[in-house]
Amino acid sequence: MSPPDGEADDPRARFDASLNGLLGRRISAVDYWDVHNFASEPARWDYGSWHHAVMGVGLVADAGPATVTWTDTFYTYGVEVLDGRIEDHLSWGDEGPERIGPDVDLGSPWHRYLNTPVLGTAVHWERVEIGTGRRVDGSVGPVGAVDVPMAVRLDFAAGAVWFVAAIPDPPEGRRVFVGGNEIMVVFSGEKMRDVGFDCAAFRQ
Repeated sequence: MSPPDGEADDPRARFDASLNGLLGRRISAVDYWDVHNFASEPARWDYGSWHHAVMGVGLVADAGPATVTWTDTFYTYGVEVLDGRIEDHLSWGDEGPERIGPDVDLGSPWHRYLNTPVLGTAVHWERVEIGTGRRVDGSVGPVGAVDVPMAVRLDFAAGAVWFVAAIPDPPEGRRVFVGGNEIMVVFSGEKMRDVGFDCAAFRQ
């Protein structure tokens, strides 16, 4: 999807266009991705009312694939919605990243949302105050306040699914660092309030 004229250099306009581009799409499959797992046990991602997608979520939809991941587009870590397969946006060498889930059978929260259209979208922008800092490339970052998309919501007939740029503390996930370089997928309005989102757009 190409942004309208005048939006090509506006990160917020590009973000809104990508998120709104999910409207009406029917998601048929979902993939979670993490860095390569060298342990003998499979990576755990299912915690009931929330899932830990870590590096991001690949969405297979009727109008083409889409990706929900975290980036530093807005200087600090936030959610990003991108067109295309998640594999095309992640780069981690020969031994990662790798798909870790989910299973979308009858017992999965995802089962009730698949193959139904996305009826609405919402985003929670959070203003973050930042001071002087130097990036890896040597450039000096901005000083002041930046607006960062910390979470997005997709609405389906069966309910809502939230994607949050956050680092949870499994298994309960009671302590969550919002604004981190990982992705939480949340299926419960109550859990979203536990994480700290209490704005009208994110009430269920």
